[in-house]
Amino acid sequence: MNDPLDQSARQQSHSSKSLPAGPTLAMLAHQGTPGRIRVKILGLYRSEDMKQALEALPGKSRWIVSVSANPLTGTALVRFRAEQPAALILAELESCARIHRNSKTESDRPNKNQGHSRVNESGVFGIGPANSRKSVPGKPPLHVVENSDFENSSESRLWHTMGADEVLATLDSGRGGLNGKLAKDRLRRHGPNTLRQQKPRSAMAMLAAQFMSPPVALLGVSAVVSIATGGIADAVAILGVVLINAGIGYFTESEAERIIGSLATLTPTRTLAIRDGERTEIAVENVVPGDVLVLEPGTFVAADARLIASSRLTVDESALTGESLPIGKHHDAFAAADTPLADRKNMVHRGTVVTGGSGTAVTVSTGRRTEIGVIQSLVGTVKPPETPLQRQLDHMGTQLALFSGGICAAMFGLGLLRGFGWLQMLKSSISLAVAAVPEGLPTVATTTLALGIRRMQGRHVLVRQLPAVESLGSVRTLCLDKTGTLTENRMRAVSIEMPEISVTRANGSLLVNGEPLNRAELKDLDRLLQIVCLCSEVKLIENGDGFQLDGTPTESALVEIALDAGEDARVLRKRHRLIKTIHRAEDRPYMATLHETGDGKFLVAVKGSPADVLGLCTHRLSGGEPVKLGEAHIASIMTQNERLAGQALRVLGVAFGYAENTDTASACRNLIWLGLIGMEDTVRPGMAELMARFHDAGISTVMITGDQSPTAFSVAKRLGLNGDKTLEIIDSASLDKVDPELLAGIVKDTTVFARVSPAHKLRIVQALQRTGHVVAMTGDGVNDSPALKAADVGVALGGRGAEVARSVADIVLEDDNLHTMISAVEQGRTIYSNIRKSLHFLVSSNLSEVEIMLIGTALGAGEVLNPIQLLWINLLTDILPGLGLALEPPEQDVLKQPPRDPTEPIVRRADAVRLMRESLLLSGGAMAVYGFSLSRYGLATKAGTDAFMTITLGQLLHAFSCRSERTGVFNRDKRPPNRLLDAALLGSAALQVGAAFLPPLRNLLRLSPIGILDWIAIAGGATAPFLINEGLKTVSRRKEGRA
Repeated sequence: MNDPLDQSARQQSHSSKSLPAGPTLAMLAHQGTPGRIRVKILGLYRSEDMKQALEALPGKSRWIVSVSANPLTGTALVRFRAEQPAALILAELESCARIHRNSKTESDRPNKNQGHSRVNESGVFGIGPANSRKSVPGKPPLHVVENSDFENSSESRLWHTMGADEVLATLDSGRGGLNGKLAKDRLRRHGPNTLRQQKPRSAMAMLAAQFMSPPVALLGVSAVVSIATGGIADAVAILGVVLINAGIGYFTESEAERIIGSLATLTPTRTLAIRDGERTEIAVENVVPGDVLVLEPGTFVAADARLIASSRLTVDESALTGESLPIGKHHDAFAAADTPLADRKNMVHRGTVVTGGSGTAVTVSTGRRTEIGVIQSLVGTVKPPETPLQRQLDHMGTQLALFSGGICAAMFGLGLLRGFGWLQMLKSSISLAVAAVPEGLPTVATTTLALGIRRMQGRHVLVRQLPAVESLGSVRTLCLDKTGTLTENRMRAVSIEMPEISVTRANGSLLVNGEPLNRAELKDLDRLLQIVCLCSEVKLIENGDGFQLDGTPTESALVEIALDAGEDARVLRKRHRLIKTIHRAEDRPYMATLHETGDGKFLVAVKGSPADVLGLCTHRLSGGEPVKLGEAHIASIMTQNERLAGQALRVLGVAFGYAENTDTASACRNLIWLGLIGMEDTVRPGMAELMARFHDAGISTVMITGDQSPTAFSVAKRLGLNGDKTLEIIDSASLDKVDPELLAGIVKDTTVFARVSPAHKLRIVQALQRTGHVVAMTGDGVNDSPALKAADVGVALGGRGAEVARSVADIVLEDDNLHTMISAVEQGRTIYSNIRKSLHFLVSSNLSEVEIMLIGTALGAGEVLNPIQLLWINLLTDILPGLGLALEPPEQDVLKQPPRDPTEPIVRRADAVRLMRESLLLSGGAMAVYGFSLSRYGLATKAGTDAFMTITLGQLLHAFSCRSERTGVFNRDKRPPNRLLDAALLGSAALQVGAAFLPPLRNLLRLSPIGILDWIAIAGGATAPFLINEGLKTVSRRKEGRA
C-alpha cells in the first residue's frame, strides 16, 4: 500500500526566464518609508530553505539592500534603493520564490532509477510496494509535495481549507483509522510525537558563569602574581574570596533550577485513537499523521488534527490562543487560507482540552510540526537580554579594573623614583591594586540576590536566575495576559435583569436592588433560578462539601448562581423529570427542555439569544402571575440587554411555558418572559487594588490578550488598568502591517492589545523595550512563551501554567498568586538600593586605603600599610559589613518611588563627589594619627600600626553611616534596626582589636604594641570622619525641610 505522505508531485522544471503561470507568490503587505516594504511570501511559512534563498537576494540584485525573512509569519522585510519602484522589487521576489519552489519540487521528485519509487495510477510518484493506489472517485489526482521528515517542506498544507474526506484521502486514512503496520511505518519515518524540551543549564555552565566578571578576573591575576613573587598568604586569601563567591552563586542557582524542574506537571501520556476500526488507547508519542483521534470531554488533544465528525464539540484553546471561552467546533466548517488560528472551527490542536461534546479527528501534524511546536521554535529564536544589574556591575567592574591597573603603575613608578627596591614596590603595587577592587562586591551582590530568592521561595515565588528579582524591581511596564492571569478563566453569572428587579453579584453574595436576597418574597426570581437549573445538561456530582458541576462553563455558571441563591437543583430535577431536550441549532439560537409537571402537561424551560427568546414570548411574569407583554416592555427589555452587552457580558434570555405535547414547534410558543442573565470571565479577587499598587509604584500596566476587544476593554475598565490615563485599546488584527519604529511609538500610550497572536505579543514586548522600558511579562499559556522569554522579566504561573511557559520564564508564581509580584518588586528595588549602599561603602573604604598609600609614598613617609595589612583590611571590612548593608530592611517609601532609569550609572556624579569626600575624611583621619605617631616614634612599625588600627575601625564605623543617604544615627526612629549589620560590625571590631593582643595575628600583621595614648589617638581618628559625615546629613536634611 502506498503512503501518499511520502509522495512528491511530478512537475515540469522551468528556468527563471520561463516561469509557469500560477498564483502570485509575493504580495505587498505594507509599504512604509521609501525603500522599505513588508511582503507576504507564499511558501515561506515554515520553510528555512525559502528563507535562505530570499535572504541571499541582496548579493544577486542591483536594487535590494537587505531581506529579513521570517518563516514563522511567512513575511519578509525588504530594504531597497529608494529610487526604485516597489513593483520592481516585488517582481524580483516573485521570481526568486518561483525558482525556489520549482527547484524544490524537482529536488523532492524521487529518482526514476530507484527501485522503491514508481508512478502510480493517479499520476503521482509513490514509495512503497509494487501495487498502486487507486484514485479517489470523483476527485482529481492528489499531488503531495512533502518530504519524509517534514522539516524541509517548502509549503505546509492548509488543512483547514480542505473537506474532511479530502483530508482523509490525502493522508491515506479512513474513518476506521490506520492499520497497525502503516502506523508503525509512519512512526519510524516521522519520529515520535514529542516536542523539543528546553535544555537546563549544565552544572559546568553555571559554575563557569560565577567567574565571568572583571573584578573576579583581576583578583585571579593578582593571586597568580602574588604566588610568583612569594606572597603565598596573599594569594590564598584572594583565591578564598573568589571561591566562596563562586560557591554561593553556583549552589543557589542550581537549587533554583532543581525547584523549577520539579514544577513541571506531566501532560497525559495516553490518548484514545481508532486503529484497525477499533477504539484503542495508545501512547501520545506514538500518534502519527493519519491517526484518528477520539475526542471526549476532558480529552487532552495529542496532535493537530482535522475534524471528521463532531457533536456539539467545544474545546478550551486558552493555553494556545488566549480565548477565555471554549470554542465551538464543527467538522463541516470551512475556512479561508488566511483564517487566524483561533477561528479555524474545523481544527483541533495539540495542548488544548475538550470541554464538551464529542467527535473524531484525523491527525495532520505531530511533534515539532504542530502549532505548539512552531511556537516553541519561535521561542528558540529569542535571545534573553542582560539584566540592568548585570550591565551595571560589568561596567563598574571594568572601570575598577582599569583604575586599579593605573594605581598599580603609578605606585610602582613613584616608589622607584623614591629609591625603593623594585621587588618591594611590585608587591606593594599588587596589594594596592587588590585594595582598589572591592573583593566583597561580587560576594555581596551574589549573596544578596540569593537570599532574595530564598525569601521569595517562602512566598511561593520561584526565581530561576539570581538577577531576575533585581530586574523586576526596575520594571517600568508590566504586560499582563488576561486569561488565567487577571481573570479566573471561568464563567460566572454576575447580573440578572428582570422587569421589576435587578440582581447583582458582589463578593460572592447576591443583592436585589442593592439589598440582601430574600427568595421567599421574590417568586419571579425563584422561577427564573428554577428554569436555569432545569434547562441545563450540567451534572451535579457530590464531593462532600456540596456539588461539583460537570458541564460547559456557561451552563455551570447558571446553575452555580441558582445554587448560591439556595435552590436545591437535585430535588427540583427529580420533581420535574426531563422528557426531551431541544438543542441549539443553526436556525434555533436557543435551548429548550421539556419536563413532567404531574398534571398531564409539560413544563417548557428555555434559554438562549435574548432577542430570539423574547420573540417566543407573549407574556412576562410579574408577582408570580403572567402579564401581557406590551411594546413598552419589549423596548425596556432590549434596553437592558444592550446595557449588559455594553459591559462586555455574555447575555442570555430566560423564559418558560407549558405545552400539551412534546412537539418542538408547538412547545416553544406563547412563552412567559423571565429575564436576562449576564455572565463574564471573572476577575481574580483583589486585582483592581493590585493594579493601583503597581501604578503607585510608577509601573504602567498593559494587557496583551487573544480575547475580543469588547471583553478586553471591560476587564481593563473594571481593573482600572489605565490608572489616571485614557484607556487606549488596539485590535491587533493588522499589527503585522505596522513598522517596528511606528509600533514603538504606539505602544507607549496603549493600555490594551486585543486579538493578538504569539508573534504579536513578542513584537509588542520588543517594541516596549525599544522605548527604553524594562519590561515584565506575565502569562500561563503556550501562546505567552515567546514574549516571556524576550521580556526583561518573564513571570509564569506555576500551578496550572503550560510547561513551555514555565521553562522560559525567569520567575514562576507557584501558587498562581499575582499579588506576590508587588512583593517581588519591593524586593527588587530594595536589593538594588542595598547593593548600591554596599558598593558605596566598599568603594569609599577601599579608596581611602589607596589615598593613604599614594600620599605616604609621594611624601616619602615610608610604607604606611604593608601588603598583608591591606589584604586584612579588605577581608575584615569588605565581606561581613558589606553583607550587613546588603540586608538592610526596605525603606518605608520604596514603593512610592518611581522605577530607576536602567541607563542610570550605578555610581552617579553626586555619588562620586560624596565618595571622594568620605574617603578623604577616612584617609585624613588615619594620616593624622600616622603623623602623630611619626612625631613620637619616627619611621617605625608603631606608626604603621596606629594608622592600620585607625583606618580599619574608621571603616567599620563608616558602615553605619552608609545605611541611608538621608537618615542618620541621630534619628534611628525613622528606620528599622539592622541586627545583622550590628552583629557583623561588632564582631569585626572585636577581631580587629584582638589582633593587637593575640600574638599569632600580631606577628602575621607585623604589629607593634599599642599604648594608652595611642588608643586615644586611634579612637579620635576613627570617630571624627563618622561624626562629620553624620553631621553633614543632618544639615542637608534641615535644608530640605526648609525648602
